[in-house]
Amino acid sequence: MQKPFALSLFLAVGLICAGHVSAQALTGCAAKKADVQAQLEQARAHGNKAQEAKLKIAQKQLETNCTDEGLRREREADVKKKEEKVAARQADLDKANAKGKPKKIAQQEKKLHDAEAELKDARDKLAQ
Repeated sequence: MQKPFALSLFLAVGLICAGHVSAQALTGCAAKKADVQAQLEQARAHGNKAQEAKLKIAQKQLETNCTDEGLRREREADVKKKEEKVAARQADLDKANAKGKPKKIAQQEKKLHDAEAELKDARDKLAQ
């Protein structure tokens, strides 16, 4: 009796994974729409009516306003903004190094590291 259950469980997990992989293969607005749909299903499964209502609004806005070209432009602008922030943080670090204050150098290194992480995230989103 355990074998059919194990097989059913295996198939269910396989189907879930296959759906997850295909959703990840989507890009642009299609990926955003799939993400909102997945969140909506999760909200429904947990009986979260408030979240479900918000996600339905988001879904309608995506259907109405989202274009792949517009989304690409937004993401490119975000990458440019993050690149400028990294350059500014690097300049701040260079100034701190010139003054030679270890505490200030450590602070500026952390800020630069954070800005670089934000830039990486923005570039990753651009590729989606």
